[in-house]
Amino acid sequence: MASESKNILQRGLEYMHEPFSGFIRAQTTSSLFLLLSTILALWWANSVYSSTYLDLVHTPIGIFLGDVELRSSLKHIINDGLMVIFFLLLGLEIKREVLAGDLAKPENRRMLIVCAIGGMIIPATIYTLFNWGLDSQIGWGIPMATDTAFALGVLTIVRKYIPASLLAFIVGLAIVDDVGAILVIALFYTQEISVIYLFSACSLITFLAVANYAGVRQPLFYIIIGIATWWMMLMSGVHATVAGVAIALTVPARPKLASAQSLDKAKTTISSLQQEIEEVDVLGSQEDHKQVLEVRDLAEHAGTPLRRWEDVLHLPVALFILPLFALTNAGVVFSFSSFIDSLQYPVGLGIISGLVVGKFIGISGACWLALHYKIGRLPKGVNIQHIIGASLIAGIGFTMSTFIATLGFDGQPEHLHNAKTSILVASVISAFFGALYLRFIGTNKRKK
Repeated sequence: MASESKNILQRGLEYMHEPFSGFIRAQTTSSLFLLLSTILALWWANSVYSSTYLDLVHTPIGIFLGDVELRSSLKHIINDGLMVIFFLLLGLEIKREVLAGDLAKPENRRMLIVCAIGGMIIPATIYTLFNWGLDSQIGWGIPMATDTAFALGVLTIVRKYIPASLLAFIVGLAIVDDVGAILVIALFYTQEISVIYLFSACSLITFLAVANYAGVRQPLFYIIIGIATWWMMLMSGVHATVAGVAIALTVPARPKLASAQSLDKAKTTISSLQQEIEEVDVLGSQEDHKQVLEVRDLAEHAGTPLRRWEDVLHLPVALFILPLFALTNAGVVFSFSSFIDSLQYPVGLGIISGLVVGKFIGISGACWLALHYKIGRLPKGVNIQHIIGASLIAGIGFTMSTFIATLGFDGQPEHLHNAKTSILVASVISAFFGALYLRFIGTNKRKK
């Protein structure tokens, strides 16, 4: 439709659509939504309306089918249900990175893996030393994780002072870090296992993998089998979020048609449309409509389900699921005394030291060793100084750390409260010093 044929309302909406769409899809927007949800949860839990916050979080929601009752609190539905979609997206990103991203290159993969391992082992060790022999020792996995959304949000603030390749490095590091966190959840934060349900979940995952190999690409098939897999995993005792990652790894990553083949077919169809003397009538002409649909199908066959799923899930996860998780889990009753407790008790000391100091030592130290022994290499434009700043920012462990804390300290409200407070304190410290350091080295470099 020519622009002059559009009415004033259409032109006005188009004028607003592009900047609004850009704002919604920007990385800083998802970080902003997550931050606002966290602030809202903290304010709500510490206000005179705190009782309404607790009522909301623990609101029972259920489905009744005769004598069958499925009932759980809003918080558990988000943590055990919606967060599976977040882990599904995580799994899709991991698979894409391994097949075609930074993790596909051996030298980059080695560097990221070495740095991520250092950034997991040292924080976990520091936490364990503070909590050795105590019932709180179970929380050793809390300071291992990095919150990708918040970390990228902080890096965006100092973007003009750092190379663009550092953002890609942080994303790759966070993905490997997330793989480690997922393994920790599956292996160490599972209490009782039902072998029958676990075998059923593994069988369904294998079935999905075979279907992928056989060329099955219908989304509905993967959704139905995926929901059954999630339920079996939930009933097995292994945390249901593991199912999200496992399902993601079975999603097809190959196009149905080769690029050259689909491009040739699309050219032929488009050429036949262009040769028509009269204007193409998609609405009135059955033949024109059929040809336009054929072009659409060819474009779909040339793409991969993995990328399509990733694109579809990105906005709901960033703008809805993660903010909801923050809203229902970040509501910590915060006071000066709770802040002092986080600096005095083993749980708080272990988490803050692990995230702030452990991530710094683990990542930057592992990077230095990898460079010294030529195990891997850094992206172009990134040096060890940038990695030091990135290792400080990697101490922002909000989402995944809070998630692991809810698993490890389930039934231990005092430890869980202390852990959440400490995660917030450590994340703020890491964000502040990481951004300050990167801006400092970026400013100095410009002056030289």
